Amino acid sequence: MIRTSVLVPQPGDVRSLAEAEGTCFADPWPGQLFASEVLAPGRFHRMLVDPAGCLVAYLLSTWQYLDLHVLKVATMPERRRQGLARHLMEMAESHAVEMGGETVTLEVRESNRVAVAFYLSIGFALVGRRKAYYMDGEDALVMTKHLAV
Repeated sequence: MIRTSVLVPQPGDVRSLAEAEGTCFADPWPGQLFASEVLAPGRFHRMLVDPAGCLVAYLLSTWQYLDLHVLKVATMPERRRQGLARHLMEMAESHAVEMGGETVTLEVRESNRVAVAFYLSIGFALVGRRKAYYMDGEDALVMTKHLAV
C-alpha cells in the first residue's frame, strides 16, 4: 500500500471529494450532498491523502441502529489495487466494533464485478437486492458483514 495519511473530511474538503467522485463514478453524487454529509452527526467518514496532500481514496458511512452503513467507498483510478479500499473498510469495521455495532452493510452495482469480488474477499455476504436502485435503473446488491463482537 502506498504511504497515506488518514483524515476526517472537513467542509474545506468538499470540493476535492466532489471532484474525486466525478472521476470515480459514472453517476456521481452532487457536491451539495458531500457538504451535508461532512457536517452531519453520527457519521464515520475518512479520506486517505498521499504525501503531496492529494486525495487518493475516501469512505463515507452512517449509523443505522447497530449497522454501520457504507454510503461510499472509492479509490482514484490510478491508485486502485494498492490496498486503499481495504484499509478504509478495515477502519470502518474497527470503528463499528468499538461502537458496539453488529454489522457493516453496503450496496454495490450488480455489474461491478470487481467490487463484488472485493467485498466477498473481505467477508461480506450477499443478503439482498434493491431493484432499480441506481439512477440508470440498475439493481444494487446488498452486502453485509457480521462483526465479531
